[in-house]
Amino acid sequence: MHEDRKKVFVDTLNWTVPHDGRQEADQYDTDHADYLILRDVASGDHLGSVRLLPTTGSHMLADVFPFLCEGAIPRGPSVREITRLVVSPSVPVRDRLMVRNMLGRAMIEFGLQTGITKYTAVCEFGFLTQLLSSGWHIKPLGMPQLVAGSLIGALQIRLDRHSLALTNEAWRHDAPVLRMIEHTPALVA
Repeated sequence: MHEDRKKVFVDTLNWTVPHDGRQEADQYDTDHADYLILRDVASGDHLGSVRLLPTTGSHMLADVFPFLCEGAIPRGPSVREITRLVVSPSVPVRDRLMVRNMLGRAMIEFGLQTGITKYTAVCEFGFLTQLLSSGWHIKPLGMPQLVAGSLIGALQIRLDRHSLALTNEAWRHDAPVLRMIEHTPALVA
């Protein structure tokens, strides 16, 4: 996951984010983050992933991009921030939308299972327009702004029991995808 994040965000998109030359990770990759990871069943290879950050503490919208919100930044125990959504560069072009759609469905399933009622996100304008066409309850949090040569904006996605049914055909994945695995960090003595 971290290797693919480096390939996409550093090597391809030229983001200035922390990496060690092989993997991308930042200060938000902590035990408080939740990760939804799509793996190839046969090989175990990473196909795509997304990081979900709690908004009750430090998170990117509040720390780095608060100027993208015209009002209060959505926060609370039932609000998560979507970050580092990535489809592996190794996924064939014909399968990339399927991986994106599976991650979208996984975020809805995860939210419904864990009591999340809202997601927030900061994204580039091209992806923002794709999200706006998803069928989900999306509200822009302010006007997109030019940052480091890219037009970016912040948005909020409201979840409810109808969210899966509202997903439009271009974003739909009809079968459940989420399998919850609790990961407890190893203790070192």
